[in-house]
Amino acid sequence: MTRSRIAALLALAFIVLFCFSGVTATTTIDETQAVIQMSMPKLLFSLSSASILLIPLALCAMIAAVIALAQNERNVGMLFAGIGFVSFALFMVFFAREKVNSALYTPISEMLKELGVKFKKRDVKQIEVAYNAVTYLTLLCAAGATALSIPSFGRESRQLLKRDLLPYAYIGPHLFFFIIFFVTPAIYGIYAAFTKWDLFNEPVFTGLENFKTLLFDSSNTYYKQLRNGLANTFKFVIFSVPFCIILPLSLALALNARPKGNKFFQALYYLPSLMSISTVTLTWRYVFNVQYGIINKFFGVQANFFLPPYTWVMLVVVTVWWCTGGTMVIYQSALASVPQDQYEAAAVDGANSIQRFLHVTLPNMRYPLMYTLVTSVVAQFNIYGQPDILVGFSNAEANAVLLQYIYENSVKKQVAGMSSAMAVILGLCIMVVTFIQMRMMVRNNQD
Repeated sequence: MTRSRIAALLALAFIVLFCFSGVTATTTIDETQAVIQMSMPKLLFSLSSASILLIPLALCAMIAAVIALAQNERNVGMLFAGIGFVSFALFMVFFAREKVNSALYTPISEMLKELGVKFKKRDVKQIEVAYNAVTYLTLLCAAGATALSIPSFGRESRQLLKRDLLPYAYIGPHLFFFIIFFVTPAIYGIYAAFTKWDLFNEPVFTGLENFKTLLFDSSNTYYKQLRNGLANTFKFVIFSVPFCIILPLSLALALNARPKGNKFFQALYYLPSLMSISTVTLTWRYVFNVQYGIINKFFGVQANFFLPPYTWVMLVVVTVWWCTGGTMVIYQSALASVPQDQYEAAAVDGANSIQRFLHVTLPNMRYPLMYTLVTSVVAQFNIYGQPDILVGFSNAEANAVLLQYIYENSVKKQVAGMSSAMAVILGLCIMVVTFIQMRMMVRNNQD
């Protein structure tokens, strides 16, 4: 058996042994000693300690190492195995150094209460942490996988090492933050959807109870919030996405004609996309103000844009104004790459400007159009700032979108488990819509 295969087996053993590893926590109050044991998988989902974030990084790195080593990519396997080993070792060091670890305080406090000890949190001065033998064996497997993956240091080996690892030097920082700030929160968020959790105590696993309440319990408040928020989110997507495509395309076509001052107007149209959502919405809040806003006073409009159904008009205008610039730049780049000889051939055949647009411009912009359609739909499904700042939960929650309910319930009401279930449902809706769009994109490319 080759060294790569042995290293792959050790990396796989790391993943398996992790499931059986654990910690022992001990604390003493009023001469009463409390001792608890907690497995690493349970500790991973305790959601209570910053050092625990290193565990998902170690697991992801080891999974990548197994895949690379199984394909005899020793250099890449060494890189990921090393990252997994270092991450897990750092977790063990940092986790043990925390005096009162939040992940261990809740179960150990429950044991102290069972023992009849009356205490307050400040009375727990230190929780001593010790790892079981399997944990050290897990770390040893990671070290062995890394050591067996190290290549020889000949000239050819160094050149091969540079060739194999140089791409990861470029994507490494992004990959690190992607795992820490995207993959890990996504895993925790999905897990929290199956728990009852108030953000402070340990989450209690409840299975599908949150989803049963949201989907079938019509007497429950969260059932009504899900339907109202999801319906308003879909309305906003339907109202705003067409304008987020048509308006940037129109501006890109106009600027592509090279009018006088086109650079100035390009910068002017792109400027709103550089602003924060708070700046944009607060500015437009004054513009649409009933008493002294520009829309009502200057143009003589009598409508109150903060009352339905005009609120949708206001939300769409603000969103399109904010999002137009970035999409416009993409379309400008696509228009610049359209072959001029196709326009010349169409002109020779007697095609007018509309026909040239339909039969030359649009076919050459098919992929950018589908790309911006997908990204616009995903972006508008995640609508939050505009309705929250402009109308909030006013008008009997007529414009409240699902993300507002998710934030309100999780942060302000500390119903994080139910909010996570709402977020999972919203994510599934986005995935389904995106999948349909991607299928359309593939079909159009094949045609």
